Amino acid sequence: MYDCGGWTVIQRNSYDTDITWSETWTAYQHGFGNIELDHYLGNRFINLLTAQKLNMVRFVLADSENRTWHADYDSIYLTNQTDKFRLRLGTYEGDAGDAMSSATYKNLHDNMRFSTFDDDNDRLYNTNCANEHGGGWWFDSCYDAHLNNRGRLHWKALCDHNCRSSLILIRPVHMYCNRV
Repeated sequence: MYDCGGWTVIQRNSYDTDITWSETWTAYQHGFGNIELDHYLGNRFINLLTAQKLNMVRFVLADSENRTWHADYDSIYLTNQTDKFRLRLGTYEGDAGDAMSSATYKNLHDNMRFSTFDDDNDRLYNTNCANEHGGGWWFDSCYDAHLNNRGRLHWKALCDHNCRSSLILIRPVHMYCNRV
């Protein structure tokens, strides 16, 4: 699933993780967890990585039966803190379904600002999606994908809050090669 290599793991989450994922804006900005286990790299660092050159992103998901699926986007950019770490994704390709940018679903995570329980940037007026559903994420109103959550990993086209694990990986586009 990693094909030619060169990937940087920006998020890893297991269904039975010790991490609650209900962290503050500051924690999501700087990152938390164990880089060799479940972790979030930090929006500040993801912004710096994606600002250096054109990157692609791969979401790797293990469904409830532990089968592996992926959703690739041919570009990713995370804006800086001033713009609340807005997520910008390119074109989807993969076998997991497009739960991040497809107009087929209710929530578009592409072009959304990041929200946490203490910094609400979703599009709902009277609801804080991060506070209501846990974890920080690029909430719309509220989500069709939510991977920064404890024991309730969700990817609309694949898992109804029962994915076993998730990985979010990025790498420079120039390192593209054939998929396995």
